[in-house]
Amino acid sequence: MLGRRSEVLRLGGDRLRLRPWAGEAGTGLLIQLTPGSAVSDDATAAAVESAISRGYHRLRTSALSHIESEPFLRAGFKPCRQLALLTRPIQNRLPGITGNIAIRKARRRDHPAVLAIDRDAFEPFWQFDRHGLHDALRATHFRRFRVACKDNDTGLAGYAICGRSGPVGYLQRLAISPNQQGQGAGAFLVIDGLKWMARWGVAQAWVNTPQNNTGALRLYERLGFEQVPPGLQVLEAVLAP
Repeated sequence: MLGRRSEVLRLGGDRLRLRPWAGEAGTGLLIQLTPGSAVSDDATAAAVESAISRGYHRLRTSALSHIESEPFLRAGFKPCRQLALLTRPIQNRLPGITGNIAIRKARRRDHPAVLAIDRDAFEPFWQFDRHGLHDALRATHFRRFRVACKDNDTGLAGYAICGRSGPVGYLQRLAISPNQQGQGAGAFLVIDGLKWMARWGVAQAWVNTPQNNTGALRLYERLGFEQVPPGLQVLEAVLAP
């Protein structure tokens, strides 16, 4: 029976979330919930067996560092997408920006519009569905979910999800409607998130984006982020029943 919901796999001291990949029947997404270090080879093998037992025929990982990738590569996974990883110290001064962009707290009734923006802003491989949005909103204990709109405009221009854990902050998702890109919404949302992190004592902010997303890279670098080689990668395996 094909798994159709998100579930947490507890494998020894490692925790991974297994859920369907958005828009691809039979493909599962494996999210490492203990970031920063590699899971065990036994946990990797058990996760693959769980995916097979749930009817998945293809399995992809979330974005992993090269250290986190090692057990999956040993298990036969192959790189399928590369991401740039960027960081900036919070105490560095933010550039000034101007514009008629309003930022407000996202509400539950905004979720359909947020997901529509996400579909328009990203190629199918990266798009969120409701499970992806739900996972992003609970990826850290503390989060900030904001939407942007132009003054006197009831439609949304974009949204951002930021999170924090101790002294580390994350820009977990930023999506701007294509017809609003280049008009300041992205910069307003990023700066809003960085100011929130600063108020809570975060020292360093991190963000990743596909290496071919030149618009996002220009935005982040303009706002003081610097790339950290070699970046991150998404891995993929075809599962044999």
